[in-house]
Amino acid sequence: MMDNDDLQVLLSTMKQVGDTLGQAQAINQANQYILMEVVRDLARASDDPDRYLSGMFERISGRADQGPIEKEAHPVAMEFRNTISLFFAKARHNLE
Repeated sequence: MMDNDDLQVLLSTMKQVGDTLGQAQAINQANQYILMEVVRDLARASDDPDRYLSGMFERISGRADQGPIEKEAHPVAMEFRNTISLFFAKARHNLE
C-alpha cells in the first residue's frame, strides 16, 4: 500500500510526464507545419510538383527499408509508413 509521500511522488511524476508529452506534441506540430511549407515550396518550384512529391516520398520510404526495423509489420515501421503517406497526401492535396 502507498503512503501519502509515495502518492505525492507518483502524482508529481505523472504531472511531469504529462507536461513533457505536451511539450513534445507542440514541438512536433510546429515542425510538421514548417516542414509542410518547405516541401510545398520545393514542389511548387519544380517543373512537375506531383512528380517531385512522389520522388521525395519514394526516397523517404526507401530509408525505412534500410532502417533498423527489419520486419515490415513492426508497429514502428507501420506507423512510419502511415505517417509519411498521410504527410505526402496532405502536401499534394493542398499544393494549389
